[in-house]
Amino acid sequence: MASNAKIRVTVTLQPSGKSSVLIVQTLDDLLRQCSSKLRVKARRIFLASTGEELLTDLSKVSNDMKLIVTCGDTYTVTNPPSTTQTNSIIDSSKVSVQVIANRTLVEQEAIDQLKNVARIYPHVKHIWGMPDLHVGQATPIGCVVATEPSVVYPELIGSDIGCGMSFVRTSLRLVYEDDDRKLSKWTKQLQGLDDYLPKERIDEFLQSDLQWPTTVNKVNIDHSENEQLGTIGAGNHFVELQRIEELYDDKEEDLSKDYLYLLVHSGSRSLGERILREFCKGKGELRGLEKGTDDYDIYMSKHDEACAWAKRNRALIAQRFLTCLGQMTTSAQCLVDIWHNNVVLKDLSSDNSQVHLHRKGAAPSDTGRVVIPGSRGTHSYLVEPIDQNQESSGYSLAHGAGRAMSRSKAHQRFSGKYPDSDRLRITETLDSHVVCDDKQLLYEEHPEAYKTIDAVIDDLVEAKLIRVIAKMRPLITYKTRLTHKE
Repeated sequence: MASNAKIRVTVTLQPSGKSSVLIVQTLDDLLRQCSSKLRVKARRIFLASTGEELLTDLSKVSNDMKLIVTCGDTYTVTNPPSTTQTNSIIDSSKVSVQVIANRTLVEQEAIDQLKNVARIYPHVKHIWGMPDLHVGQATPIGCVVATEPSVVYPELIGSDIGCGMSFVRTSLRLVYEDDDRKLSKWTKQLQGLDDYLPKERIDEFLQSDLQWPTTVNKVNIDHSENEQLGTIGAGNHFVELQRIEELYDDKEEDLSKDYLYLLVHSGSRSLGERILREFCKGKGELRGLEKGTDDYDIYMSKHDEACAWAKRNRALIAQRFLTCLGQMTTSAQCLVDIWHNNVVLKDLSSDNSQVHLHRKGAAPSDTGRVVIPGSRGTHSYLVEPIDQNQESSGYSLAHGAGRAMSRSKAHQRFSGKYPDSDRLRITETLDSHVVCDDKQLLYEEHPEAYKTIDAVIDDLVEAKLIRVIAKMRPLITYKTRLTHKE
């Protein structure tokens, strides 16, 4: 936008939702008018469409665009006392709801979903939203819900029980991003990863001893979903070959800029979905499973099976990926493996109580190091939680960048912008390779459909929840060669 041009925009104050239409000329003018019209000290402005922060000027803004204004403070939502008492409505004034976000844009709709959880679920004590919080189907993704220890709500975990991240050091030597010939060769070698493996190999793998950061011994699971073991799945799941671009702590002996790393993001495939359907079907969506009952014991047993299955799944995916590249899988070392969709029983020191922590898209901060990925066109970060501050975030961290726009909106925008989807097989920002034969998924998972990962990391650093150990650069992101077998 030219410096002498005026422009009409709609600004919305977060988290209150108050809006105003303004005619502005410069960024300073915009902040000044926001402060006047919205009666707050406006400090930050974001594009509502992508979550990108406007730092210096309005060059990316055109007439009738929607913007988000914040005061720059951590969002804290205080729910008013409920005036109605029914079986599904409780007095939510006693529920602590906090969103840990300062630099990261969080949609008002996602905050409203958090408030709804506080209002309609009995036995909820605390709720935390991470910087990557975004709208989900019923509850938002990127949150932690603490309930009294007497109850678990399967729907607050969701269908992909055990979904998480594995970070694996390989024996592959460093490849610079400009060594395009080798990367292109490796990309072509990644074949058959969507195919189901023979039953004999799957059975052998389930019965083997898996030495992962958290040891998962022999898994005696006889499920119809076993045929999916070793496959990535749809949506935002992926395998990414990375190199360490910045290593901020040279005392980390298992990290080296001379080697390449795998980041695997996958879960329990349709096993977790079947378990969720089994415990929600015909039982009332808000019915909790009370500790000490048969339903609770059976669900938690199946939940643990799904988590173990998901961990196995990530390990087998990593093995298959490295085998395609001609690598000995025995030399690979998994440095991090975490679940970000699960429930755990946790002691809270602040009030000397126990709670069930339901994580839906939130990484644990009480199990060691965590990888927080961006999108296929941005960096990922290896971080270490700062132990003494973790209760303030529900012993959890962001699990990624978080979506800035819905899948349908992303498909509409980027399919129009890139009618030739082959242009998206090399990322514009980092020149990394993308393997994805599903055109719709290419558009839905475009890097601009996600929030800025650097802002997410900055929020966690400013909240004194993490220290950054390393920054990783993607070389190859693998999604799918074929239509997914669901």
